[in-house]
Amino acid sequence: MARFTSALLKLRASNLWEIATVLKAGVKEESNYRRIRRFLSDYEVGFAELGRLLMRLLPQKPPYKAVLDRTEWHFGETPVNILVVGIAHKGIAFPISWTVLPSGGSSSAEDHRRALQRFFEVVDPEDIEVVLGDREFISAGWLRWLQTKEIPFAVRLRSDRKIRLSPEGSSLPTRMFARPLPLPTEKVLDGTRHLFGTDGEHVEVQVVMRRIAAPSSGEDQFLILAT
Repeated sequence: MARFTSALLKLRASNLWEIATVLKAGVKEESNYRRIRRFLSDYEVGFAELGRLLMRLLPQKPPYKAVLDRTEWHFGETPVNILVVGIAHKGIAFPISWTVLPSGGSSSAEDHRRALQRFFEVVDPEDIEVVLGDREFISAGWLRWLQTKEIPFAVRLRSDRKIRLSPEGSSLPTRMFARPLPLPTEKVLDGTRHLFGTDGEHVEVQVVMRRIAAPSSGEDQFLILAT
């Protein structure tokens, strides 16, 4: 383990063949490579213990801003889709727990719940100030689950996401409420609004919005959050 860690620090690479060249002097590279592979194939990583180690290294004390995001890496030509929960600190998200998704593309509400439950094996839910997520993490079922757990959240909405004042009322895209805003003002919609999912499930949220670009800029003009 010491030689392996030293090789990682010297080479700043995770390619096993490269590590094998410096793992142990006087030993054939092929032998070093097989030894590394045997170790990695037989060793079960305790992700909760690893998460606790990462928490001890984190320059941050509770309450924490937890960030949920999905990233894709490639192992050779094979895409690896990973759902990560990190802690925000001075503009950087430090990964604490993660789960590999079985397929590419977006993640589901069940994936989000499973990722956060693994995160809670390391971090006490009472230490969470807010869970942050981008526009992928806006399903009504997922947000209702956070509410039942009494976990505060702020999740970005697409500008075409429709909201209702009541479950039976008419719906309008969120951008209709944000269009009158000048740069860089923000607005909190009165009361709660209803977000509906594809299965008819809905959740009550408060909606906050800000114009972040001029209409002629060609960029996404609004930052709209459900909280």
